[in-house]
Amino acid sequence: MNIAGKIIKFALRVISGILVFYLFLSLILIPLLAPWIAASQATKLLGQKVEVRSIQFNPFLLRLTVKGLKVTDSGNQVMVGFDKFWGDLSFISLLKGVYRVESLGLEGLRVNAVLSGEGNINLLSLVPKDTGKAQPQKSAVTENTKAPVVATSVGNKPLPLVVIDLISVQNSVITFTDKTVNPNFITSLGGIDLRVTGLSTRPEAEAKISFQAKLDDKGTISTEARIKPFVAPLAFEMVFKLNNYALGVLTPYVGKYTGRKVKDGKLDLSMDYRVADNKLEAAHKILVQRFDFGEKVESKDALNLPFGLAVALLEDPSGRINISLPVTGDMSKPDFKYLHLIGQVLRNFFIKLVTKPFSIIVSMAGVGTSSEDLDYVKFSPGRADLSGAEKEKLNIIIKTLNERPKVSLEINGSYDPVVDWKVIKIDVFNHDFKFLREKSRHTENRAYQILYQNRFGIQELWKLTRSYRSKEGIYDEEKINAEIKRRLIEGGAADKVALNALAEARARAIYDFIIAAGFEAKRVSIGEPKESRGSADFVPLELTLTVFESPSN
Repeated sequence: MNIAGKIIKFALRVISGILVFYLFLSLILIPLLAPWIAASQATKLLGQKVEVRSIQFNPFLLRLTVKGLKVTDSGNQVMVGFDKFWGDLSFISLLKGVYRVESLGLEGLRVNAVLSGEGNINLLSLVPKDTGKAQPQKSAVTENTKAPVVATSVGNKPLPLVVIDLISVQNSVITFTDKTVNPNFITSLGGIDLRVTGLSTRPEAEAKISFQAKLDDKGTISTEARIKPFVAPLAFEMVFKLNNYALGVLTPYVGKYTGRKVKDGKLDLSMDYRVADNKLEAAHKILVQRFDFGEKVESKDALNLPFGLAVALLEDPSGRINISLPVTGDMSKPDFKYLHLIGQVLRNFFIKLVTKPFSIIVSMAGVGTSSEDLDYVKFSPGRADLSGAEKEKLNIIIKTLNERPKVSLEINGSYDPVVDWKVIKIDVFNHDFKFLREKSRHTENRAYQILYQNRFGIQELWKLTRSYRSKEGIYDEEKINAEIKRRLIEGGAADKVALNALAEARARAIYDFIIAAGFEAKRVSIGEPKESRGSADFVPLELTLTVFESPSN
């Protein structure tokens, strides 16, 4: 045998040995030893008991399978586990320098998250303690670059080409228990079906995400998303939907913050997100049907807010609450924070609902009107008649309240003790002056003097007239009349009886107009007169919304 033949024979023996060892390792050693090694090392790392039923590796298909993994706490309760995990690597693609994973999957995933009464989450105990100092990392954004840099390299080396054809999670359940509220809040996300396709380190690659699950067996969740993770700036589209969720499940939280249980109600939620060129455009649509508070519960954390009125304001005649909350933002700004932005939108909505309820329910009803405040009616100082503009405003309010059958209206007559009283005194002066001129046939000067004398007496009249007499004994009648009129109008304390009568007349004018327009008399009432602050142009009369208590209640 020549030397070449010997070399070939030796090489074949080496290859055969490697192949036999490879098969022995993958078919015998790994199934026998890997479960024990993986469980023991994971137990040391996580500080919780870890069990693994089996680990298998198919050397021909490059398929790794792990079955029966579970992590249990000190009470032997499963924290995290799954029935089966698998990963398939493409051998042919690997020969071409492409790390291609044909599929990654989880079946029967179980996650039990618990928030203890002390505010600790049990799953955080699985996070390994980092005893070393964290090394500073270079930012993905340079000082002279505003847009994020595409992560296409590590150091000076380009990222390897990694392609994952499919990520799949099936028949999985995630359970969350909150022990900070009483009764404890428990919710579960079951029947989880997650599929991610097209994930790759290619910059132009677009990953597609599809997710479906059942929430507490009382509602369904679905999500569809498209994202280009390696494109700068980030670009993605997502639609999230929650349908037919029974709100009674939320009683522990609702009871804690409102002091009432949830008797009934269904929730539908839709969220639509678009991100492109660092611009966020999001739409949130909320539909609540047949919501009703139940009995009262004791809660030291209950907020002193008109929750019942808020529900009554938002509900339409069919018992539905439709809320649309658009959100926009510039993600390139350093202070951009998504949760802060969402919180600000929600806060503004509910603050406006409480402080300016008329404006928000009119906008929800789609009634075209100006941004002028609708929670008060304007009256001219000293007057109780409704102007055309205020009648039009009341018509809008009536139309809106007709679509809110659980809301009643209280009219609180109002007056301004300065503005209104001045106009009242002007009216009284003009009336008395006209009477003296027309009925008693007095001259203008004499009529002024009689009015002043009747109010202040003859001696005060003499004193006033002498102050406007010249050295030659001539009286300046024009100045005397002007001063008499000023003192009669501006002098003296406000007459509370007259002002209350004006306030009641204003409230009655609104009441009569509303009733004449066909609004239910049982849902409108006249309250006690109130003092308000007006201006030279108008005096506001506030309208108050309350929850309508029907006789059947």
